[in-house]
Amino acid sequence: MKISFFLKSRTLVDGRKSLGIQFTFSRDDQTQKLIGIAVNPKYWDKDNSRVTKDHLSNEDINRTLADFKHRIEIAITKYENKRLNSDGVVAYVLKKSDDTSVENYINTHIKQDCNSMSTFDSYVQWWSAFKTMVGKPNQIFKIEDLMVERLYSNAKKTGNKLIADNKLTSRTYQNYISVCQKVLNHSYDNKIIYDEYSIPKKYRTADIYRKKDKSEIEPFKVWQAIEKVNTLEQWQSVAIWLLSFSMRGFYYSDLVALTDSKITDKKGKDKTPRSLTGDMYIDHWREKSKVHIFVNVPRQVQRLMLMIKYSLVFTKIDKRINGKSILADINDRIGLYKYDKDIHSKEHDSLWKLVNRKSRQFGLVQKDARHTFNQFGQRVEVSKETREIMLGHLGNRTIEKHYDNYKLKEVVDRVDKAHLQVLEAFKTFELIKALTDKLNALVKASKRLPKWLLLQSGVHKVGREYRVLCGFENHKPIWAEIEPKYKSYFKQDRSTDKGYWSDEETWFDNKNRIKRNVNDLLKDNKWIKEVKKQQKELDKAVKDVKVIKLNTAV
Repeated sequence: MKISFFLKSRTLVDGRKSLGIQFTFSRDDQTQKLIGIAVNPKYWDKDNSRVTKDHLSNEDINRTLADFKHRIEIAITKYENKRLNSDGVVAYVLKKSDDTSVENYINTHIKQDCNSMSTFDSYVQWWSAFKTMVGKPNQIFKIEDLMVERLYSNAKKTGNKLIADNKLTSRTYQNYISVCQKVLNHSYDNKIIYDEYSIPKKYRTADIYRKKDKSEIEPFKVWQAIEKVNTLEQWQSVAIWLLSFSMRGFYYSDLVALTDSKITDKKGKDKTPRSLTGDMYIDHWREKSKVHIFVNVPRQVQRLMLMIKYSLVFTKIDKRINGKSILADINDRIGLYKYDKDIHSKEHDSLWKLVNRKSRQFGLVQKDARHTFNQFGQRVEVSKETREIMLGHLGNRTIEKHYDNYKLKEVVDRVDKAHLQVLEAFKTFELIKALTDKLNALVKASKRLPKWLLLQSGVHKVGREYRVLCGFENHKPIWAEIEPKYKSYFKQDRSTDKGYWSDEETWFDNKNRIKRNVNDLLKDNKWIKEVKKQQKELDKAVKDVKVIKLNTAV
């Protein structure tokens, strides 16, 4: 292997040339990397790989080059000892990897291998907190220091005391120890250390078990939140909390991952037809636990998804990441967002912090939807195993055996029944009705909010206009036109294409060239039937909504 400096042949505008490093591992394996330095070729000393004293800022440039040379020597030695592969050599020389301390190792080596920034951020936070827990927040630890048993013996003593004093949870203590093991495993796999080390099992968990106390969320709290909502953004945050609950406690990353491709039938084999009627199931791979869950989506929850989807069109139409819209396609029935949360983790975190900030003012923390779902599962006496299946928990990992057959009819029936019990116990459908009424009230009270937020049909083109059905008044359909700003999104709708729905007739306006009687068309149209069916289902909840009001007063 040979590593050498080179000057790029192309001359810059000011006469300088870019300086780079060439890595030669074999005749067919060569890599060139620029290092962000440009020099005057007249004063470049090729033999010594430095600039002469006549070069402007020669001291700063040569000091930087000396740093590169030092890393090159170390990288060559590690490569010869088979402690670094070719990629590792390049990363080390370019200072993209550093194993001089645990902090630097996490920030370079491990960071490169993390699939998401949120995971990396967790490692950084856990390591810093671990040092604080053992009483050495300012000490620089080397990787070899993590191979001393006394470190973990002291950590456990301190951890037990903090847990007993309600200053730490058992799970958090495990996270602190796990980041140490993560560094050890990673450094061994990448030949940074020669000896494999496993932290003794007795130190991996505390002797005292305590979970973080979480306040209980009752249905009337959600009802109170809905009544206090006075902006569309606030409405979204409460609606997303309830959607998360309805989907068995989906986290942010799970909601972002929703897409039409995950829709299936009850047998988990075929996609549902292009219709808003009938059962809908989602075959989802939970982002956190990496466990499959098979979720039934009741029609009322489907309606909640649609309301959230179109409200996001209004509030996020201009939001882009790398020039691309973050909104899911209009034809994606369950998609809300479309971006890669792992690649764009900072934007993802910022987006959901905003949602959480809006709902938190009403006492609804987004992550607590999952805790609340589990709690109400306990209330209606759903077994622990069934609750773990619904939530996508690994439990003690014995549950993984069950997931080999998670689509068995008997399992699906049992889980569906339990899911519905929890939704009914929490008055979910009644709360969706309340959210629907609140959205209607917001639209009617505001000149800023468009009527198409109440959309209940596909997009219909009449001349150059695009419009949607928003409901009925005195048995007559109410239509809303799409403003120019949003046309590019709505015009992509394919639901009115020939063959998309079983009922092909989609023209409802007397301006239309077909010149048919509007009432005749309304009588047989699938959309009208669907809208009326939705309204009938939601109206059933009115009586129970009054019960929630009564509980609120109490």
